[in-house]
Amino acid sequence: MMYRRTFLASALAGAVALAGCARGTETGGNDATDNTTLTLNGDRADFVEGYEAAGKELAKLTGYDIKARNVPTTENYQQVIRSSLRSSSTTDIIKWWSGYRLQDLAQSGGLEDLTAQWDKAVENGWVNPDTRPSFSYDGKVYGMPMYKSYWVLYYNKKVFADLNLEVPTTWEELLGNAEKIKAAGVTPFFATQEAGWTSFIWFGEILSKLDPDFYVQLMNGEASYTDPTVREAMRIWADMYAKGYFTPPDTAWDNEPALFQQGKVAMVPMGTWRNAIFVENGMTRDDYGAFIMPVVKEGAKPSVIVESGVFAVPSKAPNKEAAKKALGEWLNPTVQKVWVSYLNDLSANPEVTTANPVLTSVLEQVEQLEPIELERYWEASPPDLIEGNVQDLAAFMADPKPANIDSTLAKMQQRAEAEWAKWKSRE
Repeated sequence: MMYRRTFLASALAGAVALAGCARGTETGGNDATDNTTLTLNGDRADFVEGYEAAGKELAKLTGYDIKARNVPTTENYQQVIRSSLRSSSTTDIIKWWSGYRLQDLAQSGGLEDLTAQWDKAVENGWVNPDTRPSFSYDGKVYGMPMYKSYWVLYYNKKVFADLNLEVPTTWEELLGNAEKIKAAGVTPFFATQEAGWTSFIWFGEILSKLDPDFYVQLMNGEASYTDPTVREAMRIWADMYAKGYFTPPDTAWDNEPALFQQGKVAMVPMGTWRNAIFVENGMTRDDYGAFIMPVVKEGAKPSVIVESGVFAVPSKAPNKEAAKKALGEWLNPTVQKVWVSYLNDLSANPEVTTANPVLTSVLEQVEQLEPIELERYWEASPPDLIEGNVQDLAAFMADPKPANIDSTLAKMQQRAEAEWAKWKSRE
């Protein structure tokens, strides 16, 4: 999707047990009254206080505040939500992902139509109407955007200053910086497959910076993983590994902020949502910055990966009408100012600004470059396809030799053909 700027039986048993923790409020079905507390389920413990702070603002506008809960790990959370949607043991609101992951839930009939809430936000200027496809299925909107994160390269300013490096504006400058950083005994780039999903990051970044139009075609099942453009992206990635530019593939994901802050890793590719942990760790604008990764080849269109979590309302939510009313005000500036201030990320409401200087610089770059905005790999194709491919990419990271490129891509393409056929049979 593109738009311009303007497990095992034991695991399943665990999911069923966890689903009980997802149960919503018991306040008389959908006959919610004023001052109802809506329940919200998510997979980010660090968001809970932010949800509830924003909920206080929602209560002023709608009479409904939010009580949030958290299911640890993305894998468990997905199992809990898919299980709870089939029963009444669901919360009033759920956190989910945009794109094909949202479509996957909408196809099941388990979500409420939020088109009216979306249209209200568009009418008020609270959301970019061009982003609607990321939150829709079959012409209807099923999710409201939680935030808008641009994927950037964070860089350690002390490392750059010590080596007299400038922020790169070309691919050659980026790799030139990496070579100097490596020579100084610092790892140029963070990369890991330890967290599972993180293995797609460099694949998506390099491929999109080679050819954003092709990236969209591949994500939509209109191109092949064995096409020359994908092979070139993998070759570039393998060459960067061969030159020693990355952290070991089993580096703990949780160690990334400390490695970055200590200057042991110079650059980190991540969404602007990662900004929050850098701020929490005491880093300031003097310590780090961020830039949009340059295109690989001169003349290629500039692009940036964009991510937005969503709020959705289960069809069996105890207070679904109240939840829909609350989400109709979610993008209200008064709510968003509180939310993004807590989040240290960017709002999906273009009217809501940020005081964070690193985020401000990202917005300035977007304004200047006018990049094509691309859906993140995780959300950009059917979920089973992505999750299988993520495992293949993780295996490649463990042994990133050029000789492993063709076999990796062949497996990914074989899966793509099978999963796209399944997806289309459901439509």
